[in-house]
Amino acid sequence: MRLSRLSGKTLGGANMGLQAQVVAVGNFSQKVVPYLNYPPEYYKDTHDGVGFAEIVFWIETGSTESRELAACFGVDPWNFNEHELNAEAADLERLTQLVGNEEVASFIGLRSAGFRFFFLPNG
Repeated sequence: MRLSRLSGKTLGGANMGLQAQVVAVGNFSQKVVPYLNYPPEYYKDTHDGVGFAEIVFWIETGSTESRELAACFGVDPWNFNEHELNAEAADLERLTQLVGNEEVASFIGLRSAGFRFFFLPNG
C-alpha cells in the first residue's frame, strides 16, 4: 500500500487529527493492473469484470493534508453529500504537489477505466 504525503513538511501538534483516503471502486480488468498497489502477480487469478476497490490516496499525516486532499476535489471533508467525487473535476496539479506523480498517474489510469472515487475521512 502507498502512503501519500507532502514531502518536506514537518508534521505534528495541531496538524494531527484527521486522516483521509480516496478509494476507487470499479470493475477489475488486466488493463488496470499497472495502476494498482500490489505487484502484477497478485492479480493473475482475478477475473475481469469482478467488483474491485482500491485505495488511491491515503493521508495519515494529519488534518492539514487531509483537508488539502478534499480541496483537490473541491469538497468539504465532513460534508457526506460530497463524498462521491467528481474525478473529472480533480485539480491534478494540486494533487501532484500533495501526493506525487506516481499516485496521480494511478488515479488517472483508474479514472480512464471508469472507476468511481470516494472520499473517506477518519478523525
